[in-house]
Amino acid sequence: MAQTKKQNPYMMLIHLVIGVVVAFAFSKITPPGQITPMGMALIGTFLVTNYWFITIDMITGSLASMVMFPLLSGVAAGGVVTSTLGNTTVWQMLVVLPLIYALKKSGATDYLANWMMTRKFMYGKSTMFVMIFLILASLISALKVHTLVVLALAEGVMTAAGYEERTKEHDAFMVATFFASALASNVIPYGSWIASFITSYESIAGEPLDTALYMGFGIVLNIVLDIVYVLVMKFILRCNYSKLADIKMDAVKGEEHKLSKKGKVMLILFLVMILGAVIPALFRNWAVSKFLSGTLTTALWFTACAVVCFAIRIDGEPIVSAGEAMKNGVAWPMILSAAVMLYYAGLVGGADSGIRPTLTAAFAGIFDGMPGVLLLLVACLLTVIVTGFFSNMATGVIFMSATIPLAAAFNLAPLALGVCIMWASMPGFITPGGTGTAPYLHGLTSITKKNMYKYMLAFLVAFLVIILIFGAVMNIIL
Repeated sequence: MAQTKKQNPYMMLIHLVIGVVVAFAFSKITPPGQITPMGMALIGTFLVTNYWFITIDMITGSLASMVMFPLLSGVAAGGVVTSTLGNTTVWQMLVVLPLIYALKKSGATDYLANWMMTRKFMYGKSTMFVMIFLILASLISALKVHTLVVLALAEGVMTAAGYEERTKEHDAFMVATFFASALASNVIPYGSWIASFITSYESIAGEPLDTALYMGFGIVLNIVLDIVYVLVMKFILRCNYSKLADIKMDAVKGEEHKLSKKGKVMLILFLVMILGAVIPALFRNWAVSKFLSGTLTTALWFTACAVVCFAIRIDGEPIVSAGEAMKNGVAWPMILSAAVMLYYAGLVGGADSGIRPTLTAAFAGIFDGMPGVLLLLVACLLTVIVTGFFSNMATGVIFMSATIPLAAAFNLAPLALGVCIMWASMPGFITPGGTGTAPYLHGLTSITKKNMYKYMLAFLVAFLVIILIFGAVMNIIL
């Protein structure tokens, strides 16, 4: 009989020790440029945390990182705890995940998936279905529907079609859905971090940003990207989605697939929750918008919806008990990795680390002597690469600071350069620390890490090609 290779029982401990040694050594290196000793400790901790995510697991890596960083950097330990676990984005995830669990358990996600797959204009057309689904994912995410909700719907589609988890077609579909959702969530710049991004552009360029142009650029860009993702999956990754076309209409329209009372209530509740996130973004001057975004905030609005979900009884039974939803619905690898990486991302762009001015100085002279279009292409290329490992907003501000003052001398429109760099800084998905949504992808347990990185890189290359084309065309038009 073939013998299986035994795993070294001490391997996780060995990886833990290696990480500590590397981070300690990194913190003792003489800082280059304006980087502070805390900044060196931060860089070492960030790199080692990602190493632990790969070699150990995301929970252990996150917790070990929280212990190690204050020891190496000298920052207040209490501040690490409050800044990571007290982050509002982390709290939103902690509340939304149990709601998604309740939505799945009520059968609502399967119902929606079945409903979509039986529409006449998509029925029997697998490529058309995938394309329409990704465009729909972009649309509802642009309207501030949470990316985790969109991923739950994608899981429902894969389950209904019979694709097992951790297979090529399943994993590619999930990664493509994540890209479609995470990027499109930045289309509306109001009521989000994009608003401060726009303020940074206006300060650097000395002119107001045309938000209508920014949104129009984003809408067209995301639709084109969704179509390109499908072409990449079909012709390059060789994914076979024929099962989506082979589904029997009777099989998904039987009694067992009808929407239950609990499912109806959960859909209504999710619609109300989504409206509470969308209205402040679209109608900022409404009194209800000021209440939701200012007094209550999105985090507590989601919390209120969770309270209602746990309190409602249907035929004398809860939709889902709070204890069950919190126990089975919360993905702790996702929560903890998001907590520590969002904390580090904030420090990377802050004044105490000195990383941002050092990078700004390093890139300031790299564009000298380039033709105008080449400046645009290189700026977008470097932004896409760096933002995969670095805070996306900090990356965007750094490259706008280094290039926009040069725009006139290179016969480039500052607006075209600024908008392209903004969008090029958004797919920071290579590590969990690139963007606030990256942990949603890295925390998925239904896909393999190998597939995740393979398909992620394929979609990033596609994104880079499209953003470069869009930038060149936009510069000509402006």
